[in-house]
Amino acid sequence: MKKLSELNGLRIYSDRAKYVGTVMDTLIDDKEGTVLGLVLGFKGGKSLTVPYNTIMAIGDIVLIHTKSGTGTGA
Repeated sequence: MKKLSELNGLRIYSDRAKYVGTVMDTLIDDKEGTVLGLVLGFKGGKSLTVPYNTIMAIGDIVLIHTKSGTGTGA
């Protein structure tokens, strides 16, 4: 089990071995208390996120599942 603070700085890779980015922050639903996704950066005032349901594994890296033909699944 990892603390959310331990995720910051982890590199994110797709299940196709493509580097996606680095975890900058974690997006949490404050009403439900659930993790919604991992924040990779910001563009145009909005956060770029990897949805929680695409995360396959978290260890030394974060491994995410990509949707067929879409690239990162983010």
